[in-house]
Amino acid sequence: MADPPGELGRAETTGSPETADEPTAGQLRSDRFPGPIDRAEEHLFHFRQIAADEERLIDLGQQEVDGIVAALKDRTSAELPGIDMSAIKQVDPDFDDEAFRTIARETFYKVREARGLQNPQESAELLSPQMQSELQNTISGDVASHRHHLLPFLWVNDVVIAGAQVAAGQEEIDVRFSISAAEEDVEDGTGQILAGDNTEHSWEERWRFTRNPTVDTSASDERHEIASARADQWMVAHQGWLVTEIARLPAS
Repeated sequence: MADPPGELGRAETTGSPETADEPTAGQLRSDRFPGPIDRAEEHLFHFRQIAADEERLIDLGQQEVDGIVAALKDRTSAELPGIDMSAIKQVDPDFDDEAFRTIARETFYKVREARGLQNPQESAELLSPQMQSELQNTISGDVASHRHHLLPFLWVNDVVIAGAQVAAGQEEIDVRFSISAAEEDVEDGTGQILAGDNTEHSWEERWRFTRNPTVDTSASDERHEIASARADQWMVAHQGWLVTEIARLPAS
């Protein structure tokens, strides 16, 4: 018996129910091996990540410059009331508290940049060996968990000397930073916030800076000044000051 008109054509074009949903060989190859489109999308994603990181670096650098300029225009008292700097000036007659505050401010931004950009080299000449090791371990943890620790809207409102002494021949100066920023940990790739949020708030931190006044730092100071002229690393020479402690102060 002849097939009804049109039935054969429909059978040929639609296929049987058992094979209609089966993937083609081309689809299987596409699933197993990324094709040109997949690779192009991956490259585009990486380029976007690089661009975002570069833009973030530019923003952080501009914030650092703006903070230093603001500090020069609107200087507060360099020391808290009652702080005695005589011990420091006895071993370091050329000590300048305003120059030191500039060093402290730039150090703060660079250490925070090192964490946010996951580049420990940024802080290599700013932290004591122990502090640098701790930061490197923290960054390694961030990288391993595929996240970035960010401080959007970071701003140092004030830098004040909160303590000063000479111990075992070492100058030690405690600095109180008044800070405002948002705090968030974001997932690499997606940018999803994993911890914290983008709400700006304020807090204070105490950083201890230490220096041996007998050590000649002219070579490193000259290198910082040359780099400052290129505007690619330092704003000022850091004169051998290293951070040996960082503590976040409890909210008042």
